[in-house]
Amino acid sequence: MKTVLRPDNPFGPGRHGFAWEHVPAGKRCHLDFGCGNGRFLESLKAKGFERLIGIDASQDAIETGCRERTGLELSHRKEPVPLPFADREIDSISLLDVLEHVVNQKGLLAEFHRVLKDDGVLIVTVPGLHVFSCLDLGNLKFRLPRLHRWFYHLRHSQEDYEHRYAANPDRLIGDISTEKRWHEHFSREALAGLLSIAGFEVTLFDGSGRFMRVMSPIYHLTRPIGPIRRLIQRLQRRDHLRYDSANLFCLARKRPVAG
Repeated sequence: MKTVLRPDNPFGPGRHGFAWEHVPAGKRCHLDFGCGNGRFLESLKAKGFERLIGIDASQDAIETGCRERTGLELSHRKEPVPLPFADREIDSISLLDVLEHVVNQKGLLAEFHRVLKDDGVLIVTVPGLHVFSCLDLGNLKFRLPRLHRWFYHLRHSQEDYEHRYAANPDRLIGDISTEKRWHEHFSREALAGLLSIAGFEVTLFDGSGRFMRVMSPIYHLTRPIGPIRRLIQRLQRRDHLRYDSANLFCLARKRPVAG
């Protein structure tokens, strides 16, 4: 990761740290699409926004955010488009590890272009397409469902599994839409192409990690063992800082429509 994190950045190297650096301060309205429980959105209070809006497809995540966080406008939406905003209403948008879960990617990005102000900022992070992409645990449930079920039951109940993966009320499989059914990985060229079609100009590419897909299963399996867990965490941090291929980060700006 090449982006230098300022001392007041509340996150370490990774997508949240990158996004926090590039969300512009002193603006009126920021939208975090795929906000989860609002943790990242809440951190933007330090940026001086009047409105902090979060949208997520998970009802559970939104309910948790509404209970635990104040001063945020959190809403649950099963369908990503159309967005409930006027043209040019939003100053900046973050889309952090969400695009790979969405079927209608072009439609969503076109909506972002519509609601963003001219020269508005869009921050996108996605899994990068690289040599270890095949080890992505996010696709384990599709490739090896029995192994995924066993792995999930190491820390969760059968009821939790059924609610999240088998009978999700939000029509999701974990955090991926049932229509998508794949945790997609992107090259820089593919992501830049999608953004360009929607009317965005990429101003910066960055990324983090190379070996995280290798280390992630080890981390989860050894999590109860404190010394090993801490060692893996240190190695993961070094990996994030030294390399830039496992995760792809992008800063883009809206190209105003002629006329």
